[in-house]
Amino acid sequence: MTQVWCSRQRDGLRWCVVWGWLLLSSVTALSGPAAPGQRVMRDETAGRPFPTRELGIRQSFSPDAPWPADIAAADERALAREFGVTWLHRGRREGITFVLYRCPNQGRAMGLARLIGGEALGDTVLTVAAGDDTEKRAAVRSFLRDKLTAWQATLPPEETDPRPVVLRKLPTQALQPDTEHYVVGTLGLARANWLPAPALLTPPGSAFAWADYTPAAPFDHFLVAEYPTPQDATAALEAARPLASTTCLVARRGNFIVIADGIRDMLRAQAAVERVEYDYVVRWLGEPPPRFGTPARTPQQDIRNVGQLLISIASFVVLAGFGMVLLGAVAGGAFFYWRRQRAGDGFIAADTMLRLDLHESRTLPDAGRASVKRLTD
Repeated sequence: MTQVWCSRQRDGLRWCVVWGWLLLSSVTALSGPAAPGQRVMRDETAGRPFPTRELGIRQSFSPDAPWPADIAAADERALAREFGVTWLHRGRREGITFVLYRCPNQGRAMGLARLIGGEALGDTVLTVAAGDDTEKRAAVRSFLRDKLTAWQATLPPEETDPRPVVLRKLPTQALQPDTEHYVVGTLGLARANWLPAPALLTPPGSAFAWADYTPAAPFDHFLVAEYPTPQDATAALEAARPLASTTCLVARRGNFIVIADGIRDMLRAQAAVERVEYDYVVRWLGEPPPRFGTPARTPQQDIRNVGQLLISIASFVVLAGFGMVLLGAVAGGAFFYWRRQRAGDGFIAADTMLRLDLHESRTLPDAGRASVKRLTD
């Protein structure tokens, strides 16, 4: 009996080892390194993984994975893809379902949140499913907001304004609150129902911002479109020219296309459009070509340059003359002093005149060592 029991124990232990090895192999195969060509994606910001476990997230979808139809409305999913959402997370807490859209930057999160009715927290858009229990929804929203705020506090601070450039270009005077919109494609631009659908081109890299204004403003709507290249801006301006009328103003400012609609005062509207400045500057990489290195001169600059040249020449002549006079005085004085020293007490010839010293106490110097020629020689 003892041997039978020991044999069964060994068989059971053997099967445990086999099943454990199979389980470990399966886990290793699932969590091991990706095959060549297979990309392993992980939701993170500034090198820090997104806190999916802390938030209670149950499902996560990358942009390459198919998103379930029940995770959000079709138009919301289409807008999210247009805004370039990098991750879609769905979770459930206290019976309330929530969805988090992870955007490439804070500007796109702000625009997407305004369009789908969510709340932007950094680069994350929070949406909570509608339900009858208002208290639970508020509690879940507060919990998620606190967790996301605490996580974002651990990230490096951003130095730039999180709002996109086109949003900052909108006039702020007489602006209706909560009417600013920011979009990056055709689906979002279609939300501007006052603008005809084919009015503006939407190439990749473009961005659009518009807002509504009170009767105190000279217009009802104001839109700023940004294009990545001058060619795109030129094509967009040609496409938007049919909109121009007595109540609609279309203008180009750098790579911006500006549209003021519902104009009540053309002069004030024109001034508002001209205040929109394109801040970017095109610079050469390295040394510019010679014909671009020197900027074009105006006649006033040429006259100023010629005057400076004449002043420089006159200054050089005056300084050179003063230097020559000073050098001549020093050299001449030194030469006459040297001749006076060599003459000693004998005769001194100054030009064609001779001076004879006939004092009795004077004696003639030795003729061999005389420095001047004597009359008696």
